Amino acid sequence: MKKLVSSLICAGVLVSGMGGFHSVQVQAEETSYETNNFTQATQEYEKRGYKLEVINGLDDPSMEPIIEEFVNLYFKVYPKLVKKYALHPKEASREVILEFDPAYDGVAYADNGKIVVSTDWILTNPDDVALFTHELTHLAQAYPTYNDDTWWITEGVADYTRYVYGPHNGSWRLPEEVKETDNYDSGYRVTARFLLWITQQKNHFAVDIINREMQHDTFDLHVFEEITGKSIDALWEEYLENPDVRTKYN
Repeated sequence: MKKLVSSLICAGVLVSGMGGFHSVQVQAEETSYETNNFTQATQEYEKRGYKLEVINGLDDPSMEPIIEEFVNLYFKVYPKLVKKYALHPKEASREVILEFDPAYDGVAYADNGKIVVSTDWILTNPDDVALFTHELTHLAQAYPTYNDDTWWITEGVADYTRYVYGPHNGSWRLPEEVKETDNYDSGYRVTARFLLWITQQKNHFAVDIINREMQHDTFDLHVFEEITGKSIDALWEEYLENPDVRTKYN
């Protein structure tokens, strides 16, 4: 997601079984309606206080296993993201709307409790399920602003959590090396790798501290010196000289 915008029904309860999550239908009411010549269907899932409403705007059986993966990932990862990255975990929203939109020509974005995923993208890249982890991070972060000065931190932290929590399907990886054109504020995977290096080499809690500063709208570049003893420019120079990080993909 590069830009945040300021801006059902078959009820189900997910229960945990030996093979993972499965849906038990209760008070089942299926709702579908025609929108621009395609049928839109909505299904709701709930487990341990967390709810996920899935809106599927594409009548294509290929979407069914993809949606199942997203649902399983939500209940596996989102509670962890809320616990670690929400400003007030006990007060954070535990309800998310996930819409698969055939009209959206981007990849995915998060806004105000809702995540929209392009059906074209996910059908072409069905292994890119972890984009959901990235977008769920934005909901847990709930930063008060998204602007040109700090977008790179917002997206860098979200790709950092994507690396940490996965899943590591497909070809998505942190960069194997640092390019001459890279900078700490390049955002996404480049910034995520730099943050990983800082947590491994300087301060294990660096991302946690940066996340809190962003949530309080008090972040500036001086926070790097406060948590590592070096300015961000000095850190980047050291990183360029020795950029090795330990990575593990499951």
